[in-house]
Amino acid sequence: MRSDGCGARGFAIGVSVQRNQVDETSLTRRGARMAILASAGRAAVARHASTTIARTGESSRDVAQEPRRGVAVSRRAALLGSSAAIVGKGRTKPAVADDFVKDPSFFAEWSYSQPADIIPYIKATANEGDPASVLTAMDTFGRYYPMYKLGDEKGRILAKLVKERQPRRSVEVGTFLGYSAIWTASNLPPGATLTCVEFEPRHAAVARELVRFAGFADLVEILEGAGSERVPDVKRRVGDGVAADMIFLDHCKECYLPDLKLMEGAGLVGKGTIVVADNVIYPGAPDFLDYVDTSRGRYETTLLEAAFEYDQVWKKDWVPQRDALSYSVYVGGGDGGT
Repeated sequence: MRSDGCGARGFAIGVSVQRNQVDETSLTRRGARMAILASAGRAAVARHASTTIARTGESSRDVAQEPRRGVAVSRRAALLGSSAAIVGKGRTKPAVADDFVKDPSFFAEWSYSQPADIIPYIKATANEGDPASVLTAMDTFGRYYPMYKLGDEKGRILAKLVKERQPRRSVEVGTFLGYSAIWTASNLPPGATLTCVEFEPRHAAVARELVRFAGFADLVEILEGAGSERVPDVKRRVGDGVAADMIFLDHCKECYLPDLKLMEGAGLVGKGTIVVADNVIYPGAPDFLDYVDTSRGRYETTLLEAAFEYDQVWKKDWVPQRDALSYSVYVGGGDGGT
């Protein structure tokens, strides 16, 4: 998840969050901007009745086999009707078990003032070559220091998509510290590759180390730079005359559409390529959703409902938000709209 423009992914709020002490001004501005994007994202979904919304636990294949009739509309109403809570009024469904109890001594033992500070914790609590233990350690660290990462619920959705489609040539834009890359790499078929792009060099360095520690150094390559600038390099790694089998977008939401168009133009998107994008409802990517909407004729798109992964617990009035991953299969053609 990233919501802070097309530059570096916002470094974990844990930089200043020790015991929930944060810069209220910057968070208020970010929150206002995210609210604007979220409103636009929900409006974009509401405009397009042809985009299907899947319940949590359903795969894109489950939804594709279900009659369309009024299902998409009713699910959209359920998803967009009240974004205040995931389950019921005033009740939430956390991605991690709600019996988690924070250890007050954690902050004294493990600081987080720069991205690389997560590495000692991961190496002390996870097993090298065991990606599941690395992901668990990253989730635990994130309970103390909230950070922009995909989260366990969406990670499992992404993993299921990878298992279903078995992509051999995958691309990820917006890698942060490597969390989603490890989820993807854990489920790729033998001989597959994953090429990632991360804007912030400090994040890319951490991601490389955590990916290596998880056991995927030979499978995953992480490039530094803006997604738009590295499209030619990604294309060279995917190969001439072939398209990527899967593309995962999790960088700045305003960049989704222009970067996807650049990848289309470079030949990275071909018939059957799947494009998965995070945070299309909250904070929202309305222009992107409009472009990939099934009615446009370019993509067959499903929204996979999930909770927004970045709980802003320092806000007294914060309640978990509804969100979704978009799952789009390129079918070619299109109406020529923008």
